[in-house]
Amino acid sequence: MKALFIINPVAGRGAALKVWRRIEHLVTGDRQIDAVIPDSAAGTRKAAAEARKAGYERAIVVGGDGTLLAVADELAHGETALGVIPAGTGNDFCRNSDIVRQAEAALRVALGPHTRRIDLGQAAGGRHFLNAAGIGFDAEVAAAASSFPTGLGGNLPYLLGALQTLFRYKPIHVEITVDDQKYTGPITMVAVANGRYYGGGMQIAPLASRSDGLLDVYVAEGLSRGQVLGLLPRVYTGGHIHNPKVHLLRGQQVRVQVSEPVRAHIDGEPLFYDALAFHVHPRALAVALPEPDPVEAERPASAAKLG
Repeated sequence: MKALFIINPVAGRGAALKVWRRIEHLVTGDRQIDAVIPDSAAGTRKAAAEARKAGYERAIVVGGDGTLLAVADELAHGETALGVIPAGTGNDFCRNSDIVRQAEAALRVALGPHTRRIDLGQAAGGRHFLNAAGIGFDAEVAAAASSFPTGLGGNLPYLLGALQTLFRYKPIHVEITVDDQKYTGPITMVAVANGRYYGGGMQIAPLASRSDGLLDVYVAEGLSRGQVLGLLPRVYTGGHIHNPKVHLLRGQQVRVQVSEPVRAHIDGEPLFYDALAFHVHPRALAVALPEPDPVEAERPASAAKLG
């Protein structure tokens, strides 16, 4: 198999390079396998684009969700399949794909025979997302989490970011249109989800599927600090969707108009717009996955308010 490994040396606060050094000897004897260690995000994108142009069967990322997103941007709508050796901080794409963190096991999946095409989300302006986009509270949390010392790992930065954001965030007024469905009113946050997990293990969209050609849009009404604090632990189990102040809309096209500039993100990467729009590209990306394919969560065929 012709494969290119793309290693982000700073992903996971340096963990990715250590992971690569551990597995490098398992693949470097194969003449069809190449590796590159880009020194910038632009270099990562260039390597992925060249892998696609050169006809590599796999572009395998050793890194985290940010690196995966950059590579997926270049592989979208092509035949080169994305593989992953998880070595980031959040690794939510791997959670959504049932890919284990153990490097040797992930390597077997990345070079294995099983691939499947999954949906990709896209924001206005052209940037894709693998897991979810967020508007409001969760985007503020993502920004706060990135400011903590590099020694913190796992989901601790997100938890600390959530607590920090809790004491300064105020609901904003929005108008949300999802295909022919609308929601108007104050919100604490909006999550536009392609996969179940984001934010370092938060199960924001437990009913989402990456192969149905739809985005799951979760709207949390304007909540008090106490209500947010009570809801946060339930996000990790997916239990928040049963709260009467949490609504689910589902569709292909999403537009959010806000009363004031608001922080937003796609897979943790910041967006700043007065109006935000998203859509889905069905089965746009080929991905190397375990066999059998991860079981997509059962959920209602049409959108509904959960409560």
